[in-house]
Amino acid sequence: MHQSAWQKELFRVGALVSTGLAAGWSVGYPTVGLLTGLTVSQLVSLHAAQALYRWSYRLGPPPQDSGYVGYSVDKLLRREKQLRARLAKQAMELQRYNQGIESLQDGVLILDQEGFITTINGAAIRLLSLRKDDAGQHVKNLIRHPLFVRYFDQGDFREALQFDMRKFSLQLQITEFGYEQKVMLVRDVTERKRVESMRQNFIADVSHELRTPLTVLNGYLEMMSDMELPSSMNKAIYQMDSQSKRMTMLVNDLIELSKLESVSSERKGEWFSFTQLCHEVIDQLRDFAEGHIIMDDRAKAEVEGFPDEIRSILTNLLTNALKYGGGKDVTLKIHTSMKGLKVSVIDQGDGIPAEHINRITERFYRVDESRESEIGGSGLGLAIVKHALEHHDATLQIDSIVGEGSTFSFVIPTYRVR
Repeated sequence: MHQSAWQKELFRVGALVSTGLAAGWSVGYPTVGLLTGLTVSQLVSLHAAQALYRWSYRLGPPPQDSGYVGYSVDKLLRREKQLRARLAKQAMELQRYNQGIESLQDGVLILDQEGFITTINGAAIRLLSLRKDDAGQHVKNLIRHPLFVRYFDQGDFREALQFDMRKFSLQLQITEFGYEQKVMLVRDVTERKRVESMRQNFIADVSHELRTPLTVLNGYLEMMSDMELPSSMNKAIYQMDSQSKRMTMLVNDLIELSKLESVSSERKGEWFSFTQLCHEVIDQLRDFAEGHIIMDDRAKAEVEGFPDEIRSILTNLLTNALKYGGGKDVTLKIHTSMKGLKVSVIDQGDGIPAEHINRITERFYRVDESRESEIGGSGLGLAIVKHALEHHDATLQIDSIVGEGSTFSFVIPTYRVR
């Protein structure tokens, strides 16, 4: 087609030039005839180019030309048709995409690299009290809750964020996708939070109700253990006393966990000496087991937080390390890093198989049921640690090698350390 168009164009020019030359020759002026033929061919080409120009600006119909201009016009028309079909298809896909987002019960916001909103669906408008024309605004200008602002600025979106708005309790998760974009999912968890609150209140109430009869029972068992009784009864009393104490520990841990789950996220912590608190915990555990606790404190730092919760974290981690450390020494290592104050509890026990590590902070989860019955414990210690760390914007990291030992560590962020 390309070659044919050029052939037609050359044929037309040649025909006009030949006609002009022949006419000039017949009257004795061949040069004038040649120039006339060339001029006419140029005028024809100029007319076709003018028609192409007017058509390109939609000022007239496409030029009707059999030469190269006509070929170019045909090619442009075909490409325009293909482009229109492609744009129509993309428009349909975009419409389906928007309809899909609008049909979701969860709120969806698409953010660019800097956090400006490019897309927002109806559920997000309802849950976050936004408007449709808020697209183009920065997300922090519209969601000003301190927890969200801190979550967004830190840039660590591995965990979902939960916070309360005026009408709803919301769970928010940000995921990076595509080319420097983020999708933010917002879910209404008001009902789930209400049911969770009922469960926590029930556990707390039952635990408090059990504490009084257990205290009475423990008192009588302790009194009976000092009495002279037949050996068969002594064994029974010992077993009852052991199980009663275990039940008391379980009730106390349930009450503590319930308190941790129900406290307000808006609490203000206090500054205290982390080093001094560590020494107090170690002193309390000095006679707990055969192993000794070696403290390696290179920071001597103060921390903003809740001393009782930090005490509970350290007590649970160190107690576990001593119980499962096989009588070997346990190291409490404290040092500063780029992210904050890093605290590690290192034991030399049997280690934890990899398949258990992700679930070990669940309530009542046990790696080895038979061994747990011998060692004792409520099965709530690491769940308490997990919740207490959340109140200090920290998470528990567990590294373990079977046969060599385990390291439980966490980092208190820099804005809570001085």
